[in-house]
Amino acid sequence: MIARPSSERGLTLTEVTIVAAIGLLVLLGLGGFYLNSQATWLDASSKTITQREATMVAEAIADSVRCAASATAIPIPDVEHGQVALFRRGDVTPYWYYWWDGADSLIHQGTNPATGDLGAMHASKAERFRVVLNDSALVEVALRLRSATGQPVEQITSSMLRNH
Repeated sequence: MIARPSSERGLTLTEVTIVAAIGLLVLLGLGGFYLNSQATWLDASSKTITQREATMVAEAIADSVRCAASATAIPIPDVEHGQVALFRRGDVTPYWYYWWDGADSLIHQGTNPATGDLGAMHASKAERFRVVLNDSALVEVALRLRSATGQPVEQITSSMLRNH
């Protein structure tokens, strides 16, 4: 560096440029860290909401199955998606249904899939709603929802028919 007389004060253009470049690097690093942490937080909170929805759907189905006397599980339109119909003791007509609707990729509930739809049970898209009836008393539901940020959430539950 060039020696200056003691009467001259201030900074040279080179010193100002170096300080500005270092400051810019620090700000870019902090900004990148902030944006990355925001993206991570959004992914986590979106997945948490979807997990809550999946748990709510699984618990609602499990509660209904426990109250039913019998059930039928039908893979409609394919093996990854289906519906379950619940019956009271002695009835030949189901009193309640849960099914995957291909129009909106959501799981619906109601008294009849054609005329008694009470609407979707959740907001996240359902990629899988597999219902299997084992030993005529155990209903197994495998559910996969997709969060708003694209993260898959799996939920599997089994319930026994208590009133058969």
